[in-house]
Amino acid sequence: MTYERELENAIRIARKAGELALRYYNLDTPAEEKADLSPVTAADRESEKLICGMLQEEFPDDGILGEEGADIPSRSGRRWLIDPIDGTRDFVRRIPFWSVQLALQIGDRVVLGIIYCPGTNEMLHAVDGQGCYLNDARVSASAISRLDKSVLMVSGFKAAWTSWPAEGVRHLTETCWTVRCYGGCYDVIMLARGKGEIWLSGSGMEWDYAPVQVIARECGGRFLTRDGNDRIDARHCMVCAPGIESELRRVLGICRTPEADPEP
Repeated sequence: MTYERELENAIRIARKAGELALRYYNLDTPAEEKADLSPVTAADRESEKLICGMLQEEFPDDGILGEEGADIPSRSGRRWLIDPIDGTRDFVRRIPFWSVQLALQIGDRVVLGIIYCPGTNEMLHAVDGQGCYLNDARVSASAISRLDKSVLMVSGFKAAWTSWPAEGVRHLTETCWTVRCYGGCYDVIMLARGKGEIWLSGSGMEWDYAPVQVIARECGGRFLTRDGNDRIDARHCMVCAPGIESELRRVLGICRTPEADPEP
């Protein structure tokens, strides 16, 4: 299946939501604190409301799960996952590395994912079996195969140190060529472009990781949890260039799976 209609609408919706969010971004928009101490603004809520309305109009039988409370049951076996503003901390500090994220999931597999950064006008999208594209130019993961030549990107060091083996995280920070932290959504864009080799995240929800799962797969990268699977509901993940997967499995204690290590 090509998901042509879904992709066309998802890109259109992401751009509309980005336009709305940018209007707030250019104002002195106050932020509130949620229970987990993360910030939320009127832009988050209004963007999610807009996205939900447009998705329901185009795909009325699909379910929706959003960061700001959207939870619509599916009648089609499909659901959309929404992060109306990924990187709200950057948004409220007027740092442009925030995004609108949408993904379409069927079963455990995400078949379409979008990360749109209105502040930099970069649209990263991937569709199952069709590759990964940044502003319509195909992109792919890095061919680097050595840790000491790799760029490590971390989303939240405190969470990474608790979700992943502390000694493993320390080893990476000391061994990799350099460490860069652009923010989760932009780290993924850099990895998909081959500008970084490792993204380590210690805390995230399904809407954070849903587009990343298909983007990693379609740019040639790897999306893994500590259990060695690619579930988006594990509350953590590691994405990497394929050439350093084996070394990272060892360093971070990632389990082998039958798919990753088949019997002869």
